Amino acid sequence: MIGVIFGVIVPYIAVAIFVIGVIYRIVNWANSAVPLKIPTTGGQQKSFPFIKRTIYDRFDSPYTWWETAGRMLLEIFFFRSLLKNTRYYLDRVSQKDARWLWLFGILFHYSLLLVLIRHSRFFLDPVPSFVETLSEIEAFKGVFIPSVYMSGLAIVAALFLLWLRRIFLSRERTLSLPSDHFALILLLAITISGNVMRYFVKADLFAVKELLMSLMTFNIGHAVEVANTIEPIFYVHFALASFLLAYFPFSKLMHAGGVFFSPTRNMPNDNRARRHVNPWDPADVPLLAKGITVGGMTFKSKKLDWDTYYSMYTDQLQEIEEADYKIVPEEL
Repeated sequence: MIGVIFGVIVPYIAVAIFVIGVIYRIVNWANSAVPLKIPTTGGQQKSFPFIKRTIYDRFDSPYTWWETAGRMLLEIFFFRSLLKNTRYYLDRVSQKDARWLWLFGILFHYSLLLVLIRHSRFFLDPVPSFVETLSEIEAFKGVFIPSVYMSGLAIVAALFLLWLRRIFLSRERTLSLPSDHFALILLLAITISGNVMRYFVKADLFAVKELLMSLMTFNIGHAVEVANTIEPIFYVHFALASFLLAYFPFSKLMHAGGVFFSPTRNMPNDNRARRHVNPWDPADVPLLAKGITVGGMTFKSKKLDWDTYYSMYTDQLQEIEEADYKIVPEEL
């Protein structure tokens, strides 16, 4: 019965929550307005022709969509902004290299990638040759018995280092929420239970693959039969992974998808060349009678007059008045 609950029912519920949650978050992000041009920059913005920009400026302060795409790729695969993590101390007129966080982060993410690629053998039949080759290279076949997978140990070490950082560093400890610790503890529990199953308490991997393939093909009858033959250690690992899958869309771990919708990363820094229109502005906005005159040319900006503004936001403005804030209409 335990095998059916944690081997069949819980995984299906977890996958359903994961899919619905991810779709909801992505649709919500995609529909969110970006009122301001807010790309995070660290380089020279494109300006006058005589102001030269280096190749680093093109990625730190992208102007075109191609440069922005290059910046996104560097962020996703190399965590470039985290690599530039240097802490400055104004009182000491000094700086401290803090790029060890980049090292722990990239060690965890690439170890996780290798672990997921290796686990794909349980969901694919036949297993792709590159998965077999990668597993043989990583395991140093013939050196250790049983073969030791480097990514399995590296991911545990990286998670411990990331967690200890939140525990022992005062600033990080102050900023950390219980959910931050919970996510790291859950990931540690999954990876440690996986290593225990790999090296100490064995499970029938042929039965595990049969179960997972049955779940993939919705052959529930066969999945129920196989689920009752697998050792309990597998269900500890599988239940934790299922819980992580269900928790993923509602946690900070969803930054894996959120990075693509981050305006600090996916917007080109071209506010000097192109006007960014605030989507919150009403469609029909009266032009000001007065404008700004520069070099004999008058530029008129779109802005609500006071009466229209007050009629739209009467409730909020009354709350401000009740809080003893004085409202003075702008003199145009």
